Amino acid sequence: MFTDPFVTLSLFDKAATIALYLTIGVIVILAVGLILVKKLKPDYMRKATIIAGSASIVYVLALLGTLLGLKLDEYIADGYIDYLTFIPVVVLVALIVGVAIAGFILALKKKEALPLFTKISAGVIGVGVLALIISTLVKTYTSGDSIDVTGEVLMYVFTALIVAVIVVCARLFGKNYPTTTRSIVYASVTIAMSFALSYIRFLELPQGGSITFASLLPLMVYTYMFGIRKGVVAGIIYGFLQFIQAPWFYHPIQFLLDYPIAFGAIGLTAILKEQNVLNKYKPVQFALGALVAVALRYLSHVISGVFVFGSGDPSYGAVAWSFLYNAFTFADLAICLIAGCGLFASKTFNKLLDKA
Repeated sequence: MFTDPFVTLSLFDKAATIALYLTIGVIVILAVGLILVKKLKPDYMRKATIIAGSASIVYVLALLGTLLGLKLDEYIADGYIDYLTFIPVVVLVALIVGVAIAGFILALKKKEALPLFTKISAGVIGVGVLALIISTLVKTYTSGDSIDVTGEVLMYVFTALIVAVIVVCARLFGKNYPTTTRSIVYASVTIAMSFALSYIRFLELPQGGSITFASLLPLMVYTYMFGIRKGVVAGIIYGFLQFIQAPWFYHPIQFLLDYPIAFGAIGLTAILKEQNVLNKYKPVQFALGALVAVALRYLSHVISGVFVFGSGDPSYGAVAWSFLYNAFTFADLAICLIAGCGLFASKTFNKLLDKA
């Protein structure tokens, strides 16, 4: 959208363009404010980080609410919205965002209750996802639409495998770092940065997906600093924000594969660091971990493409087309790694990593 003159953009794209620069400004102001507090009033640093984190969340929610409203108006005008399938997904996303906010508040006020809250929340969200899937299946069967039962079963199996890989890696290779105010503030800031950068697109594909200006790099750096488990959670939250940004929805499993699962996989960027592999070569350690993470993201999109979107070109079958179409994720990764090399070349950045 940044290749067109501003006046020719839709209302949503104009708002998104303004939001990008506004977000960059907010991040700079918060960063400068925290640096000044640390130098001039170090005793107030904890209170300042809590205020900065809370302000970031309020800002992001307000921004998302505005952009979602504009995007929905655009989709309604174009006749894209099927309320019977779309509204339940929006309700589920709202539930998850609410749980995330409650978890943030609890982590600041009563950390000892956080593990129990996390288990209960996971159960509630799991029930919500299951209800969404069942309601969609019932609607499909009652509408008389033809269903490829074999395809449906394979889609569920492959989705379960992707989820299992992410969960097993997080459990086996991820360390259980304590949840601190610092980790929460960093999460909110990096998610906001990734979300802002996702609006700078070099290429936007017709069936969803885009090559951006290193939009996943802040998220990758966060998981590299704070570990797989926190990175996966941050990635899942970012996935829901991506859905709000561009709500492509055709099937509940497609929604899960293209958003929370695909971006949750980015949390595996820290997999080599947490196993103390290549510790002397941090850029290589980071790059290989990012490659593993994006490979899983790629497979998640491929599964969605094969079973839901099919082929966008009569010259290709659904499988070949999906593998080819979703290769944009590796172009996106290449930009992240080039920008990441610049970060790892910075002494200041490496000192920041050592403090994490």
